[in-house]
Amino acid sequence: MTTTFPRGSMPNFDISPSGPLRIGVDHAPNGAIRIRATDLRGVTQRAAAVRADHPDAVVVVDIEAMIARDAQSARSALAQAGWDRGDTLLYVGTPAGLAGLIADIHALAIADGAVLLPVTDAARVLIFDEVLPELSTMGPISSLTREPRPA
Repeated sequence: MTTTFPRGSMPNFDISPSGPLRIGVDHAPNGAIRIRATDLRGVTQRAAAVRADHPDAVVVVDIEAMIARDAQSARSALAQAGWDRGDTLLYVGTPAGLAGLIADIHALAIADGAVLLPVTDAARVLIFDEVLPELSTMGPISSLTREPRPA
């Protein structure tokens, strides 16, 4: 069975006992606090700082995503897009790799989810067609509304 997601939807996936993984494309799930950093160490530090000030906050990390069917194609597409390094975590690779990164960030309790910022329209299509369905195989999809995070 294939799961489809309407453009602009922000699904939550129950993939761990710590609460659902929150995913947004281009904007954050309702009530979430967005953080940015260029590497996972910075993401971890910023998320910890937010949680120190707001223990019940839902924290999501912005991830710029350039994905393609293979990593070489993703790197080529990034170069062609003229992407300029910003202040955001960048993932370049395959849809399965991006889904794995997001799942790892959640499983390690670094953040409650991610806001995916596709670099190109082709990457946006792959996010909806492959990344979100891949994440949905990791656990049941929960409500599309914000759910309280367990203490």
